[in-house]
Amino acid sequence: MVVRLVRDETVEVAEASSEDASTLNELPSPPRQVLDRHGARVLDPATAVVAAGQPVPRTTVYRPGVFLIPQRYLRDQETLAAINGVLARIGLSCEPADRGGDSAAVKELARARQFEELPVRALLHVREDSGPVVVDCWKALQLLRSAAAGERPELDPDVAAATSPEHLLFTTPVFGGVPWETSGLGGTPWETSGFGAGSSYGRTRGANRIPVTLAAAPPYRSEKPGHRRPVIAVLDTGIGPHPWFGLADRSGPPPAGAGLIVAPGIQAAILQAELASGTTLHTQLLTDYWDAPTTGQPLIGDVDTDTGHGLFIAGIVRQACPEADTLAIRVVHSDGVAYEADVLLALHLLADRVRDAQANNRPEHMVDIVSLSLGYYEENPADIAYTGQFGAVIAELLGLGVLVVAAAGNDATTRRFYPAAFADQPLGGGCGPQVISVGALNPDVATSKALFSNEGPWVRCWATGAGVVSTYPTDVRGTAAADHEVPGFGRNSFDPDDYSAGFAVWDGTSFAAPLAAAELGKALLQSGDLATVDRDTVVKRAWTALGSL
Repeated sequence: MVVRLVRDETVEVAEASSEDASTLNELPSPPRQVLDRHGARVLDPATAVVAAGQPVPRTTVYRPGVFLIPQRYLRDQETLAAINGVLARIGLSCEPADRGGDSAAVKELARARQFEELPVRALLHVREDSGPVVVDCWKALQLLRSAAAGERPELDPDVAAATSPEHLLFTTPVFGGVPWETSGLGGTPWETSGFGAGSSYGRTRGANRIPVTLAAAPPYRSEKPGHRRPVIAVLDTGIGPHPWFGLADRSGPPPAGAGLIVAPGIQAAILQAELASGTTLHTQLLTDYWDAPTTGQPLIGDVDTDTGHGLFIAGIVRQACPEADTLAIRVVHSDGVAYEADVLLALHLLADRVRDAQANNRPEHMVDIVSLSLGYYEENPADIAYTGQFGAVIAELLGLGVLVVAAAGNDATTRRFYPAAFADQPLGGGCGPQVISVGALNPDVATSKALFSNEGPWVRCWATGAGVVSTYPTDVRGTAAADHEVPGFGRNSFDPDDYSAGFAVWDGTSFAAPLAAAELGKALLQSGDLATVDRDTVVKRAWTALGSL
């Protein structure tokens, strides 16, 4: 496998105009069942309302019944009243999802001043004194921005600038890993361009993931390494059983020393935030760190599009950097969908964990790398103010010396896919390396770029992301069966939905990103004593590791 960093000192910071204008809105729409499952809507540039002075938006996917607003604004009654005074014009009001603010998770967050800026959900409601109206946060947001404009604004412009829709984020494997490809009906660039199901990336049943066997022992991992292991946080679909990680079933967490660790406290906070909003907002709950259910359509029984995605990534890390620990945090549903607020919460809690490790000399709490194989297309990337939710928390992590690696996306477009697209938009100053965006290479000797990979000046690293073999939950079975059987002879073609052998082959920038993260993990091991975790040392170590790629 190959990791190749782009080292072109002549590349300047790219503006949004560097995108190919012909592809800015040519993105496949998720099927209706995925939108309904998560209470989401596609923002259509042709019909979206736009406030005066605002650009026409680009296609994105969002949850219409909710805003994301920094916690300090929602907790301030005067600011909340001003917001609701404006929303009353269209018959709406908003309130914090966690109205009482008395949950253990909220109290834990409130203790830290940094969480004043944490974007939290504000649920939209129809006012009791209003007639029937369409609940749509996009229209409401345009009204807030209009009210914040002009010489005598009705609303603090900073409040309007910090308010955003809650986007749906998607993971990035092709042909079945992206939610809108579950049916194999088409719509992705490589299908509409004539590559179709006969493409070399298409393998079985409209999905590119197939079970395989691997006749090799687990990569050697020392039992007593004599040093602190690098920790790579993977925000994904969670974990499943596999012998490489000492998990025979789903009865308990990974054993100590297995190379796979979980974060029950962070998972509990995510669940609490979902429960608080799920009372009125259609929400699928992430109950723990287990990658389940394995199917999103139980009456059909197909293995869901992204089942096993997180464990597959953990296996890539185990192969490329066996001495590292993968910290698995579940923010992605088995259909490849993540809620923006959940991902932001997990990132803020990781930053808090790192701050604690550095301030109190607790190396056991340290996180060295964050690997993100998910993202979304921002409706207005030209104005970084409206991508500030992700930018702010990632800037925190970078400032602490944490390396952030993000997949570039699989839509064969130059359109910016966030958070990977932050790679050429510097976040913060005087900190560690910026976001490392990773595109996918084919597994050939020439290391050609994969047909599906996004690219552009903002893609700064390339790694093998096609034909990748890695770990897969051993208990996953689907309803698909061998398509040919010889009765009485015990002969049949292989079952494309039986993963009991524990391995699969898969394609996507989703798998290029953790490979780059694992290579950085190896470089960290060579850069010095990882037991020293003060901020200055961690930042210097991050730069040294990046320089070795």
